[in-house]
Amino acid sequence: MKLNMKIETAVRKFDVGRKLRVGVMSDSQLSSLRFLKSDTFEKNTAAAFKTFAKLGCNMILFAGDICNSAGASGYKKFRSCIFAAYGDNPPLIQCIMGNHDYYLRPFARRLFERMLGQSPFTHYEVNGFHFIGASPDSGSMRNGYRHTAEWLDGELKKACASASARPVFVMTHNAAENTVYGSEDWGDVNLGKTLSKWPCVINFSGHTHYSLLDERSVYAGDYIALNTQSVSYIELEKGKQNGSVPPLAYTAPMGYVLDFDDGTIAVKRINLLDGAELMPDRRINIKYGAGGIKLMRPEPYLPPETAPVEGKYFTEGSRVFLTFSAPCEGAFVHSYKAVFSDGTEQRYFSSFYLGKGAERQTVLPVYGKKAGTYDVRIYPTDSQGRQSAECVTVKDVTVPRRIKYRRILAPEIKY
Repeated sequence: MKLNMKIETAVRKFDVGRKLRVGVMSDSQLSSLRFLKSDTFEKNTAAAFKTFAKLGCNMILFAGDICNSAGASGYKKFRSCIFAAYGDNPPLIQCIMGNHDYYLRPFARRLFERMLGQSPFTHYEVNGFHFIGASPDSGSMRNGYRHTAEWLDGELKKACASASARPVFVMTHNAAENTVYGSEDWGDVNLGKTLSKWPCVINFSGHTHYSLLDERSVYAGDYIALNTQSVSYIELEKGKQNGSVPPLAYTAPMGYVLDFDDGTIAVKRINLLDGAELMPDRRINIKYGAGGIKLMRPEPYLPPETAPVEGKYFTEGSRVFLTFSAPCEGAFVHSYKAVFSDGTEQRYFSSFYLGKGAERQTVLPVYGKKAGTYDVRIYPTDSQGRQSAECVTVKDVTVPRRIKYRRILAPEIKY
């Protein structure tokens, strides 16, 4: 079965006139409804483009899910965000569709082309580097590259034949299954077969919304892959008390800036609200040349360590909160495991995804416990699941009654 549309296969060449600085982001999920005022996701998207403009990016990659559901109003908001940052002189912007850009629209690809003036399937050569934009061929969450993969393989054959010792950049909405952080939950089941054939590939993907600050968001296998997070809201794996869409998830839009130099590409994680580089001491570098393409990144974090610390608890009405000073200064704490004296366990995300550095004070709400008094031991845990040998203790925590968790989400997040 072939795609029921004409795919653009001509390689378009561009020269930006100076060294490349590329901004990368995804998943604005702009509403197709009209509002009198800008909503949260539109504000985040506008801020992201303004940040890339301030940082001097001369190319931008957008990895899909422009709209929350396909509609002219969503695309118009996207264009207005670009105009607010650049006026009539935007840089080169390569966009692809995501699964949401297919939703509720019978001719979604045609709408994308009409509203953005580009195909959902593009192949650019910019300053001698190849950039392939490969949209999914449907709105499937995990099976959107059944047919696109065949086209992508042909484009990679062309690109890798002419790229010499340079990497080839492939932008997809989904990541291949079981590669970057979140792809075990949301990865595409077809992409890996194609991408793994080409060691020259550097793949950027969106879709998962999983935090790019987690070291698992960078994958080095048969090729290199990076998860772009999102500019709308962060989502993480299920199973934590503070929810898969954790608190303040819509306040930390992030992306990358790629700085191209001779033989090296510096990959910088950027807060797209203020332009600050996040984790600059753990910056990723990609080396390329006669020796091939190599991912250079810091050594993995050591397991978290802490000295015994005693925490406290406080109440607000009938709600109970555990609180303690951060026990792992300088370490990466992905989550906490709370062990109650009745033998039950609860797990919580730390606030790592907000990008504010080591937590000075941690507050964990207690949900779902029966009324009673408990001692609690709290163990910091890293992204690999390794926990500290020592713990925070909170004694004599009195729970007056069982409380269920209620998420506080941005208005645009629909579940």
